[in-house]
Amino acid sequence: MAAATADQTLYGFVYYLKRNPFKSIEAGMTHADLDAMLAAYVTVNATDATLSAADPLSYGATQDFPLRDTTGAGRVDGAGVSATTPTQAICDQAWYPEQHYG
Repeated sequence: MAAATADQTLYGFVYYLKRNPFKSIEAGMTHADLDAMLAAYVTVNATDATLSAADPLSYGATQDFPLRDTTGAGRVDGAGVSATTPTQAICDQAWYPEQHYG
């Protein structure tokens, strides 16, 4: 069987996460719960999706987080803030839905 693509891996985890019958991502889920679900998902997909159990804390030279701006230009392909070596300062520049920018 061919290895899963990046989008299959990401959306597969999101699907699994949203359907947790015991804790909702909208209420009650903690960071520890999310970490545990991610660790389990990574473990059972290590070969298929080429995943490693430890967070590398570096997400590739071309990975971006959506960039906060008022025009929406920071949320198009390749225009985000670099996630190569994420820090709190990088995350502070990122767009999150709660901000209602652009």
